[in-house]
Amino acid sequence: MDFLADQALLYTSKQYEEIYFHFNIKFEVKYQDLFLLCASLGFKKDRKKPIGERGREFRTNYLNTRQKSTAYSIILSDGELGKNIEAFGENEFPRKSRKRLEEYAQGGMEILIEDVFGRRWDGNQLDKSYSEYEVDLLSYLYSDSQEVPF
Repeated sequence: MDFLADQALLYTSKQYEEIYFHFNIKFEVKYQDLFLLCASLGFKKDRKKPIGERGREFRTNYLNTRQKSTAYSIILSDGELGKNIEAFGENEFPRKSRKRLEEYAQGGMEILIEDVFGRRWDGNQLDKSYSEYEVDLLSYLYSDSQEVPF
């Protein structure tokens, strides 16, 4: 079942919309790239949160093959959704899967705020005078990937 092939919508959180805007404008990071990075981080750290008020949206058909593979891997590995292969054919499965991706992205963004942005996030926007966010983000991701899981 290719639930990302249709023109369904994925949403970022209104709460963190300014971070998505900042990375898009300043560093030319597409919304779907930052969304999937956050979803991957949220999944890896097992943190999912409801997105609350919906913010920026993007269509699932904007995702390239690599991005879809990442999203499918997250869903297939999810402890609840991925366990029941028979559920993949149910009408509600695509909606539940997209919602789970949104929850992981929300959790991942919270991790980035705590571990990367810290005091440079005032609850509404990032400090615009700071210019090293991409370095901080890449450093964090690199160090996190080098951690021994035991």
